[in-house]
Amino acid sequence: MDKLENSTDWAEAEAFYAHNRELARYMFGYPAYYRPLSPLTQKLLLLHYTSPFSNNCGDIEERGNYAMDTKDMEKRIVGLYADKFDMGENFWGYITSGGSESNNCGIALSFLKNPNGILYYSAASHYSVEKYAERYPHREIQTLGKDVMNLDILFEKIEKNYHTKGAPANLILTHGTTRYGASDPIDQIVAFLRAKNIPHYIHVDAALFGGIQNNQEGAPKLTNCKERGINSVSVSLHKYVGFPDVKSVFVATEKPLGKSVAYIGQHDTAVSGSRSIPAYALYNHVREHLQEPRTDLYQTNILFFEKLLQDAQIPYYRAECSNTFVIDAPSNELAKKYQLSCFDDLENGVWKQKAHILIFPSHREQEMRALANDLKMEQ
Repeated sequence: MDKLENSTDWAEAEAFYAHNRELARYMFGYPAYYRPLSPLTQKLLLLHYTSPFSNNCGDIEERGNYAMDTKDMEKRIVGLYADKFDMGENFWGYITSGGSESNNCGIALSFLKNPNGILYYSAASHYSVEKYAERYPHREIQTLGKDVMNLDILFEKIEKNYHTKGAPANLILTHGTTRYGASDPIDQIVAFLRAKNIPHYIHVDAALFGGIQNNQEGAPKLTNCKERGINSVSVSLHKYVGFPDVKSVFVATEKPLGKSVAYIGQHDTAVSGSRSIPAYALYNHVREHLQEPRTDLYQTNILFFEKLLQDAQIPYYRAECSNTFVIDAPSNELAKKYQLSCFDDLENGVWKQKAHILIFPSHREQEMRALANDLKMEQ
């Protein structure tokens, strides 16, 4: 080990990760919770990456002749989120490569259920939704501003297309939009569909907010999904859950029908043909995360930072229960220093450049004060 640690490669890697840890202190513009890994999770990660290759090809509930998989643990992880979202006893899902694949899976399953349907999604949806929507009949619904979907337009299009074309409604709804942290009104949309007796499928992209523990005060929770008419949900495990690999959980209320593939000896129900996950490390990290005993962890830093902005008289917008603060974009220098995501948005008929700040429990008071002070100095 001494020889390895004195090597050029080790020194370069050590410097890189030390620099990344420093950068993480001042990262406020993107959805990533730096949640330290427990000693057990670290050991399990090492065990995974020093062990023979495992491949969870095919359906999570089936096996062919290939025996080197981690499907049992994958099912446990999916089960944790099925319980969290109340998806019912017959839930199904798998671990995907990220939120984009999960959204692709939600769209695909919606058309398996309603092949003659039309896909509806908000203009504020994650960019992956538009990318995959191009493969299907679809309608993008404009917003009223601040990522709020225009329900009048949505309901008008759904009802018209159902009565003129017999087209069911396949919907991708968002629980925590990318720019403003807004949530589509799921219950209001489901109530409309049920009142009009329009067949539908609803996938909820909960990439960020879906990872928040159910016991957190002031958080945008997502529960009772099956009862509320939600067919599937996706969560990014590298966002609020804070796992260091880019992964996502896709969980649905029922298993889809897939094509039987002789080569793998099972049904091909997942969007990805193969997938490899550090299953034991991921399960332990997710379990520890969901069992967080503190109930104020989500909102403590949010309320602290909100007070800083108010005291500094810095205008901002924060959607209800969101951890996202939208402000007028600062200088390029500050945007780079704090890794802020900047975007153009229409405000009162005028295009303005905005930036958003996402506050997580891992942010320290020292860096939050520094950010607020720097923003104040530029006013």
